[in-house]
Amino acid sequence: MAKQRKMLATDMDGTVIPLEVNPQREAEISIFREAVTKKQDLSLAYVTGRDLPLALKGIRQHRLPVPDTLVCDVGTSVYHQTSFGFGEDPEYVSLMEEARGGLDVREVQKELSHLSGLRLQADDRQTKSKLSYYLPPEGGHEEIMSSVDQVLAELGGKLQAVYSVGAPHGTGLLDILPAGVAKDFAIIYIHARERLDQESLVYAGDSGNDVAAMLTGFNAIIVGNATPGLREELTARGTEKGLLDRLYFADGYYAAGVMEGCRHFEIL
Repeated sequence: MAKQRKMLATDMDGTVIPLEVNPQREAEISIFREAVTKKQDLSLAYVTGRDLPLALKGIRQHRLPVPDTLVCDVGTSVYHQTSFGFGEDPEYVSLMEEARGGLDVREVQKELSHLSGLRLQADDRQTKSKLSYYLPPEGGHEEIMSSVDQVLAELGGKLQAVYSVGAPHGTGLLDILPAGVAKDFAIIYIHARERLDQESLVYAGDSGNDVAAMLTGFNAIIVGNATPGLREELTARGTEKGLLDRLYFADGYYAAGVMEGCRHFEIL
């Protein structure tokens, strides 16, 4: 009987990519890289807010193991490793077109331009399915998010606002995405595509834009350096959903925490 394949789907920045670089963190990445590379029945996916070029740069810079799948742009694009590099998943492109109802999300930029506190990120951070902003360092993020949600509702509810905190400086980030699409949507898609059973996919993350993915019903690792309040939020919501036994709160930081969780869930 063939052995069931497993998959580790992990966030990059603040999870397998440390916020500080030192010999200890480099050694932890080396151990992680060796373990993943040796595990023949394990598929690896990175699930990140980075676009494809930035994701590939991060893999090279930190000498991470090369994944089988890259989920980029906060879940709005999926790429698979081929003999010619990473190719975009055409079925997922069609799903994104359907999700946004033919609307290029950049068309909503003018509808948000009157809101104070939003600063548009660089052009290369925008796609047909994602509009990205920085939020002011002085705070007031809840009020801004409320105003953004109101504008999106007036546009017909085809889009959603996803808040996160960027590494390494704790910058407030806002992504406008097709309604219902984020990291959780993407990992459900790749889980189905790879025909894995429920126990065979483990997700690892550290911040707010990982929460929905951690509450999909798959096993999840929350690394020890997770953003403040994340453990409490996930404990409350995981209890409410009956998923608390699927959440592992690691003591280890970054790649060491991911490894700790992988051992707990017996995929490494």
